[in-house]
Amino acid sequence: MMSYRGKMLLGMALGVLLIGGGIFGYGHAQNRPPQGNRLVCAQGQPGMPMREVAPAEAAQRIAEAFGVNQEAVQKAIEDGRDFRDIGRAAMLASVSGKSFDEVLSCKTDDVTWRGVEKQLGITREQVRAGYCAMEARHLAEQDVLDRETALKLIQDGYDTHDIRMAAALAKASGKDIQNVLDRKRINNRWHDVARELGVDTHDLYLDDDRCGYGRGPRCDFDDGNVEED
Repeated sequence: MMSYRGKMLLGMALGVLLIGGGIFGYGHAQNRPPQGNRLVCAQGQPGMPMREVAPAEAAQRIAEAFGVNQEAVQKAIEDGRDFRDIGRAAMLASVSGKSFDEVLSCKTDDVTWRGVEKQLGITREQVRAGYCAMEARHLAEQDVLDRETALKLIQDGYDTHDIRMAAALAKASGKDIQNVLDRKRINNRWHDVARELGVDTHDLYLDDDRCGYGRGPRCDFDDGNVEED
């Protein structure tokens, strides 16, 4: 069974981190009655309604984000390929210099994504570096903080949830973001950190629900399996 964290991180390859402009992520409309190949995305802040995205728009955004061929991506979408596979292939193509078609064609029912990586000579270090860069880019596009700082924090092991919360409190308090992150411990909440900093949280969106995220896990993107260091 794929873990919640595994599903979330696999989803990053397709949408959560590849698109700016207020779109948080894509997902298959799997729980709706069959109506063809459909793609939906969340807009703006969490909790806002979903909207349907046409394959051409999705393909354009994926192509621009990963530097892969837009026509190839759109064909894969229209052919009904799993969106997780499309996202994974785009990500691996981006970090390896391979073409989107070359990567996607290697993924079959008998070959796992780890097998694809080995077949194409894509290293774990390339994959992890690619995901870190995507997370940092997304945070920067949403004006959470600058990309260089975001990348350093992600590489240090902080998850994006904590970075978002700390960035909001750092801006409100005038503190350095590392100073704020250091105040978050296993036995307190972000609202506790806010009180410690003397920050009024009335106009801040502070989410203490970590949604399965934690500091330090290493995600091996082997079809949803997550391994801990």
